[in-house]
Amino acid sequence: MRIAFLADIHGNLPALEAVVKDVDAQAPDVVYLVGDQINRAPWNNEVLDLLESRRWTGIEGNHERIVGRLGTPNNRPPFTNRIMFSTLWWTMEQLRPAHLRAVRVLPAEIKLDFPEGPPILMVHAKPGHSALGLFPDMDDARLAIEMQHVDASVLICAHTHRPMVRMVQNESGRTWHIWNGGSIGMPYNGDPRAQYLLVDSHNGHWRPTLRAVDYDRNGLRTAYETSGMLREIGPSAELHLRTALTGEPWSSDFGYWYRQQPPEMHNDLSGAVAIYLTRHGPGNWAFRSG
Repeated sequence: MRIAFLADIHGNLPALEAVVKDVDAQAPDVVYLVGDQINRAPWNNEVLDLLESRRWTGIEGNHERIVGRLGTPNNRPPFTNRIMFSTLWWTMEQLRPAHLRAVRVLPAEIKLDFPEGPPILMVHAKPGHSALGLFPDMDDARLAIEMQHVDASVLICAHTHRPMVRMVQNESGRTWHIWNGGSIGMPYNGDPRAQYLLVDSHNGHWRPTLRAVDYDRNGLRTAYETSGMLREIGPSAELHLRTALTGEPWSSDFGYWYRQQPPEMHNDLSGAVAIYLTRHGPGNWAFRSG
């Protein structure tokens, strides 16, 4: 049996189309979506149209969860700040009503039971939390603690935008496999290709294969301009574009740094981006995952 897991598309249609073509060539028996299908690139409706046409089952990521709450009584600070979270608000207002309803009812996790291999738990970030991830540079002891309440022996996760294939064992000898296929639309591992995960059954076990698919990124800037993202959102949209073009974590690194700044800066997005760019970048990111 072959399973494909697609994650962190973030509204990047050209990247998704390239992956869909590759997925079709790999001929999996089933395809699952591991969250963050939307936000940060201009094609949110088009991405959801394509995924819906394929009838692939998916879960929510933190971006679906937040976008689905914006403009409702369930929204809470700090996401009420339309300046600080302008990309999320822009995405919510761009989504067609049917798509907005769909992202609001996605499950947080799915447990997969197939006779070809052991049970698989699929979550967006880490078990029990859609916005805190499991990073490749975390040590085995910490990962084992994060996995201690997981019954399944295989965890499929996403969120960090970094591919990961790890096996960890706790002190009592219990073993887990933790696999992350990386990001389709906004990779953070220095490789801008669209990345996803294939899992194959073999003698009663699962074997992971990381896939990376190149695609034409020449039209990305034009799409960000013609969609209104660059004009309406401003310099943070430029960071999203830079992430898609380079495979570097500009988007999330700025977001992490911005949330640590004094409240008066939270209403000056352009000024915040300008300051951030003087302090951080490749080799000196604000976020440290270890």
